[in-house]
Amino acid sequence: MIFVDEDNCTGCGDCLQVCPQEGAIVFQQAKAVINHDLCSSCAACMPACPEEAIYEVEAAPMVSEQAQPAQVAGQPTLSRARPAIVSTLAAAAPLAVDAVVGLARRWMEGRSVARRTGGQAESGRGGQAGPGSGGRRRRQRGKGRK
Repeated sequence: MIFVDEDNCTGCGDCLQVCPQEGAIVFQQAKAVINHDLCSSCAACMPACPEEAIYEVEAAPMVSEQAQPAQVAGQPTLSRARPAIVSTLAAAAPLAVDAVVGLARRWMEGRSVARRTGGQAESGRGGQAGPGSGGRRRRQRGKGRK
């Protein structure tokens, strides 16, 4: 499949002029956009782009367990997809960091609760009170006053 790196596209229109398929490339907000329903993946637009903003990503081939990564066909084409992969990972990084920080915070809170309650889970409504909370003493006093 053919893609356009929007960060590198200058909107010059050279790709549109060489594309043999009517409507396969359109301009939105002064950037080229590939209509994958109409694109035949002929790649005529790739060498026409002066900014090298158009690249092709092939589907990953099925590889047997015995095959080495160097034997995978199409590897050079996949390396052209690095800008898109890097920008996708960069966009997702803040969300991943927030998720990890949230999980770490919840884990640390759980550890501090366990330390305060002597390794037992924090008591909820109607549960037994943990050691050091005075629950045992109250029960003894209540039994002795009968």
